[in-house]
Amino acid sequence: MASDAWNSHQWSSAQGRRVQVEPGKELLQHHCSRCRRDFVQDPTTRERYAVYVSVFRFRKLPDSITRQWLSELCPGAPLPFDVEVRSKLIENRAK
Repeated sequence: MASDAWNSHQWSSAQGRRVQVEPGKELLQHHCSRCRRDFVQDPTTRERYAVYVSVFRFRKLPDSITRQWLSELCPGAPLPFDVEVRSKLIENRAK
């Protein structure tokens, strides 16, 4: 992952927001206030992946989306494709 791509985002919190979605498993959530993309980072492994934030949990997006988002510079605003990806997750959840 290119540092330039990661640093191109405007993070809501510089260190990320600490969240615990499983007992004993703390993660760092990063949210870009410009493009509205969300990522979760495992502080132990330093692995980062793209997520969809729902009310009760983080839903991991496909690996192809994670690779794309982690390699791209911040688009500066929400992209129609990003909205479509999130919408599909919501639709599939409702089925």
